[in-house]
This record gives sequence, C-alpha cells and structure tokens, in this order.
Amino acid sequence: MNETQRLFFAIEVPEDIKTELGKFGVTLERPWRPVKTEQMHITLAFMGEVPASEIEKVKSIGEKAAAAVTEFNLAISDSAVFPESGDPKVLYAQADGGESLLSLVDALRGPLDALADQKKFKPHLTLARSRGERARKVIRRFRGSWPVQGFALFRSNLGENGPHHELLHRYQLKPVEKILQAEIEEY
Repeated sequence: MNETQRLFFAIEVPEDIKTELGKFGVTLERPWRPVKTEQMHITLAFMGEVPASEIEKVKSIGEKAAAAVTEFNLAISDSAVFPESGDPKVLYAQADGGESLLSLVDALRGPLDALADQKKFKPHLTLARSRGERARKVIRRFRGSWPVQGFALFRSNLGENGPHHELLHRYQLKPVEKILQAEIEEY
C-alpha cells in the first residue's frame, strides 16, 4: 500500500502578529469562523497527495529553494475575500514580499511540478472561513511586517475539528550580506 500525505511549504507568522490577528478574529460575526492562531501561515506550495516515496525529494527541493533565495521582509495589509465575486468563502489579509517571495514560490513550485497545486499564487494569510451560510465581506486594514528568514514544511492532518498542521522541517534562507565597513567609508 502506497500511503500519501498532505504536505505544504509555508512561511510561519510571528506570535505577536498572530495574537493581533486572533483578536480581530473573535470580533467576526457568523458565519465567519476564524482560523486558529496556531494554524496561521502563508502557503507557498500545497501538495495534496504526496506518496511516501517522494517525501525526501520534497525535502530536497525545500533545501535547494532555501539556498537560492535571500531573506526578505513580508508585509500584510488590507483584508479581501475569495472568491472575488459571489458569496465569500475565505477572508484573508493580503501579503506582499516583493520579488523575493515570488522567487521563493517559483523555486519550490517549479521543481515540485505535478506534486504541487498549480493554481496561480496569490500571497495571503487566511483569517476566517465561511461554509454554507451567506457571509458579508469584511473590510479591515492591517499593518504588520516581519523579516522572513526561512520557511517550513508541514503535514496537514485532517480531523473532526479541522486540520492540524504538523511541522516536519524548517529551512533557513540565505542571510542578507552585510555591507563591509570599508565599502561604507568609500562613499
């Protein structure tokens, strides 16, 4: 029997930002259900069904991507919903990490090929979900940013109370090179 696993690469969200977003989540009216703060992340590449025989390959792709991309800053801002028209199902904060974020996504998704979901990447941090009932759009401005020094590989285990994300591995991005004192003095 070839067992498969639901895996994803994601950027972890700092605790202080998760705490603030959690405070917002409890103010939402039904049918919005806030995401648990411990589940908050920014998905880079989702892999629905990865055969056990491919997990080492996935980990290796993560190592190569981490070695190819330099640390960067990521910011979250205004809320938006998926889908953009019709009844909203997902409420999220927009995320922006510039070209570095897009390079990281490409470095992961390209080599993962058919293992990864190939939907167009839209950087976001899911705040709440709505199922069944009609939900109102919620407009909220968020301001927060943090330095992204790495990302992680998670296993998503589905259960009665929703998914549980299990950390499998953390990857460190290339550090930003320091400008030498001698170079500064030349200016």
